[in-house]
Amino acid sequence: MLKKLLVGFAAVAAGMLTVFGGIYFVEKRREEALGGKLMRVNYLFTKDFED
Repeated sequence: MLKKLLVGFAAVAAGMLTVFGGIYFVEKRREEALGGKLMRVNYLFTKDFED
């Protein structure tokens, strides 16, 4: 039972590493294509500015 649990956990971990590795690889290729480093920016505007 413990062996099946460990094998299942290892399979899930390997799958997650594969997915995150693929995302990382694709993002690095896009950065190289654009010639710079991509950054995610989430701005939260809490004040209304009037023109």
